[in-house]
Amino acid sequence: MSLNCVFCKKPVFGTTGVTVPGEGPAHQHCYQAHSALARTFQSLDISKLSDDELLDLQDMLLAEVNDRRRRDEGSDDEIELF
Repeated sequence: MSLNCVFCKKPVFGTTGVTVPGEGPAHQHCYQAHSALARTFQSLDISKLSDDELLDLQDMLLAEVNDRRRRDEGSDDEIELF
């Protein structure tokens, strides 16, 4: 039985292989290259989000940044969404 790299589709054997959670077997160099180019943050694959999901995430991030700034400044105002 041969296990193929999920990125380059070539056989993986010996110590050059790793198991990528949720993906399967891969060569170490293929996984490192994929990781370097992937748009992920804390296991969230941003490239797989729809346009609407991406805009919702942007709104959530802006609200969180505004809230943290407000707390750092010592303001008691409510969360500013934009």
